[in-house]
Formats: sequence, structure tokens, C-alpha cells
Amino acid sequence: MIALLPSVQKFCLYMVLVFVGLLAGMLFFHQMAPVETQLSPIEYAKYWKIVDGTFMHSRMAIMGPAVMILFVVTLLVFVKKWKSLTFLFLILSFIAFALDVGLTVTQQLPINEFINQLDLTNITESQTKQLTAYQATSISNFEIRFVLSLISFLLLCLTPFFLPRLNKLTK
Repeated sequence: MIALLPSVQKFCLYMVLVFVGLLAGMLFFHQMAPVETQLSPIEYAKYWKIVDGTFMHSRMAIMGPAVMILFVVTLLVFVKKWKSLTFLFLILSFIAFALDVGLTVTQQLPINEFINQLDLTNITESQTKQLTAYQATSISNFEIRFVLSLISFLLLCLTPFFLPRLNKLTK
């Protein structure tokens, strides 16, 4: 079992790196093509109903928890090396990822629910004002999420450079 541990560690590390990289890439694309900043609030709501209502919501409800579980498993297989730089980078990366998830759950999901429940053919003035405020908040949320995902991904990218040293310490 001990001989298998470095392989399991590497597998978990590279899997979490791939999935966090995919999430960071998605947020990078979003940052490079910030469509929401060019739309009126009504256009934004129509756009977001398509993006979140038909694509993001169902997929991210699976992807977020799956990556969180993968992160926890990865931390657990590295826990015996808690004094290593690899573990430090993993834990810092996990914190950045957890902050991203926390921001999404507490700030973005209520906005998404509001937008998805809007009847855009009968929108009131009050709803339009709320939508305008939510659009600005959503844009800000995605900018913060981009930074957090980038930090998480970059920290994960550093960890493999310390694995050979880590493997020597385990022998």
C-alpha cells in the first residue's frame, strides 16, 4: 500500500489540476469576452437565462461539489506530508477554490434564481432596477471568481515541481 501512495497522490493531484484548470479556463474566457458588460439589463437577463438556465446551472451543480470532493481526497492523500511545500500549495489552492464556491453560493446563485424566475415579457420597473443592480454585482462576482480561480490554478501548477522532492522524502 505504501508503494502505491505516490501514484495515488500524483493521480489525485493531476485530476484536481485538470478540473480546476477547466474551471479557471472557463472563467478566463468569461473575463476575455465579458458579454454582460455590453448588454442592457433586459438583454443581460435574456442572455443569462440561456447561459445559466440551460447550461451552467445543471452542470455546475455537479462540477462544483465533485471538484470539492476531489480536492478533499487529494488533501487527505497528502496529509502525511503536511509540512511540505506541496501540501502548503494544495491547502492554499483549496482555500482559493472554497472562497470561489462560497462566493458563488452566497452571492451569485440568488442572482441566477432571480433572473431565471423573471418573466421578461411582463417585467416591472422595480424588477428592472433590481436586475440592473444584479447585473453590476454579477459582473463584479465573476471578476472576483476569476482572480480566485487563477490563484487556485497557479498554486496547483506549482505543486508538481515539488513532487520529486516529496517522493525522496517518503523513501
